Amino acid sequence: MRNAKAFVFDFYGTVAGDAVSVPPMWQVLADLGYPSHPELEAMFEPDSFDGTTTISVDGGRGHDGWIEGNWRQFVRLSGVPVERVEEVLRHLLAVRAAYRAKEVPETSSLISLLRSHGLRVGLCSNWENDIDGYLEQAELPSFDAVVTSCQIGARKPNRLIFQAICERLGVAPDDTVFIGDNWQADIVGALRHGMTPVWIRCGRPSRGLTRHVAEFDSLARLFSHMTQLLTNVYS
Repeated sequence: MRNAKAFVFDFYGTVAGDAVSVPPMWQVLADLGYPSHPELEAMFEPDSFDGTTTISVDGGRGHDGWIEGNWRQFVRLSGVPVERVEEVLRHLLAVRAAYRAKEVPETSSLISLLRSHGLRVGLCSNWENDIDGYLEQAELPSFDAVVTSCQIGARKPNRLIFQAICERLGVAPDDTVFIGDNWQADIVGALRHGMTPVWIRCGRPSRGLTRHVAEFDSLARLFSHMTQLLTNVYS
């Protein structure tokens, strides 16, 4: 991280958490009297949608229609009668729309620290709709570049989305640190694309790859580390 020119953050779970949380879709279905199954839930968890390839936003209904198609299939497979599928789907989407985001502690401090040393800062997220409103909710500082899966048409760990954020920041992958909380999407994807990954463990045990992946239990711990590191580098 000493020689990095840019730092890229994942969004949810890394720099943003729940101000107003919403239950998982399958919990809402169960409350409506249609309990699902853990295997179905795993299949229709957003990071499972079509592997890592999505339909990009095209100014029309392309991406939204693709998302709704996934959930419509999940609703059907969970036992909702055909005549109620659209009604239940609208309810699920209304529940999801109630979500509100807030800043993870020390996010603004860390971004300000990086900027004060002339480093570029980006955001790269598997996010299913326009992320600008959620950035405003969380009151996060501005980023030099923001890339989401619904813009690019690929979800982390797909190489395309990591390539896109590096291009928009104007940096090479090996000059870029990627910070995220999801091992498969963030860390595996960043490492395979040649970036320096930083895993925010959030209480989870180490994966034992500390030679290749820096690990911190929280963003606050990373902020403390970067404060010391940048002080030593620039002193």
